[in-house]
Amino acid sequence: MKRIIMLVLASILCLTLAACGKTPEMEQTPKEIHTEAAEPEEPAQQSVELVGPWHLDDEKNDLTAFADSLDLLPGYGEWGASMEIRSNGQMSWYIGAEGWHGTYTVENDVLHAQLTSDLEQTEQLWDFHITIENETAVLEMDYNDMTIYWAYGDQEDCANGNDE
Repeated sequence: MKRIIMLVLASILCLTLAACGKTPEMEQTPKEIHTEAAEPEEPAQQSVELVGPWHLDDEKNDLTAFADSLDLLPGYGEWGASMEIRSNGQMSWYIGAEGWHGTYTVENDVLHAQLTSDLEQTEQLWDFHITIENETAVLEMDYNDMTIYWAYGDQEDCANGNDE
């Protein structure tokens, strides 16, 4: 029974990721956020890239607790987590069995997302707060009475870059 559920969830995830690649209904295509007033001592770094892959920040999140808890983030230990922000105004993310997809806009230091649950097909507005650390964007998201931190880039690429 567990394998059937896992196969159904994997199928839903694959279909969702394929569907998110279609042309969006929104005309806005936010790629960057400007941070002129955030750090005046670094005038050369005025924008950061948001478009691309994201992963859970392993330094700011307790990923071991996520994997060990069946109630906190069901399925994280088996399926992991990922987020994709596209230049066409579409985005999607999943953490374990919980997945969402939809559209986004950027205003000041907040990414506003209107997303639909992959499982329940319900809509929700999400605000991801954008902070800049070491010239790299970090997204902060409130989820089930906790803050989850997303880091830019593929998980493998970032893990290899931390071997300094």
